[in-house]
Amino acid sequence: MDSSTSKAQLRSHVRSARADRARAEAATGSARTVTGGRTSVSPAEVAPGSARTVADAAWEVISSRPVRSLLAYASLSGEPDLDPAIDRFLASGGTVFLPVVTKVGEPLAFGEVTGSMGTLEPQGKWGIREPQGGAQLFSAEELVTTEVGLDLVFVPALGFGTDGARLGNGGGFYDRTFGPHGVAPLDRGNQAEAETGSRMERGSSVEMGPRMERGSRVERESAPTLSVPRVVGVCFASELGLTGLIAEDWDLRIPAAITEAGLHTFDPA
Repeated sequence: MDSSTSKAQLRSHVRSARADRARAEAATGSARTVTGGRTSVSPAEVAPGSARTVADAAWEVISSRPVRSLLAYASLSGEPDLDPAIDRFLASGGTVFLPVVTKVGEPLAFGEVTGSMGTLEPQGKWGIREPQGGAQLFSAEELVTTEVGLDLVFVPALGFGTDGARLGNGGGFYDRTFGPHGVAPLDRGNQAEAETGSRMERGSSVEMGPRMERGSRVERESAPTLSVPRVVGVCFASELGLTGLIAEDWDLRIPAAITEAGLHTFDPA
């Protein structure tokens, strides 16, 4: 079986399982409130050391080390929902960036969230919630500079192999952006996380770096200093250690992932 066939079959399986999961949760209900069709968790429900949802695990990761800014994602129906943890981080004064799809076949751009996650509107053909249209955007290269000061990256996935190889949705956006051959490889963060388990210490003062308007080019006078953010994948516990996943050398690999069961570290061997 070639890699494309293995990935297509795994995507079909995971999507079907997620649809079943969503139907089961809708049928049984939960103690959490639902606003606008989305699940909402109050900050008091997210208790350290007691992960019950993926958002709980995300908050444990955020609060385990000093984090000033992070990159997350706005979940679609059936995906692990980080909104409660993101909103809590925003309320504490943190800075959050989300991906913006500029064009199929191109790397992602990124915008800053200026309100709560619930204020974001679906955009584009996939209906992904993004920062407000017309907002200033960062390129991937800018996002990983020390001027921006990105400390943590949450990477969504349909699942991961035992070595941390990521199964994405098939559009190639994350591989094209952050993969080994992407415009801003995250391998530095992977290596730092695997070898030391801690991130580089930086000064507390952060001056925001150059931004770009949607569709414009960024000109640099000199090469920027790069930051080493912690990189953590996101999926459900049943989607860890996918068997039959044949990864290519351009696929993004992640050192650890969060699920509703907490933080899982992969074996890179």
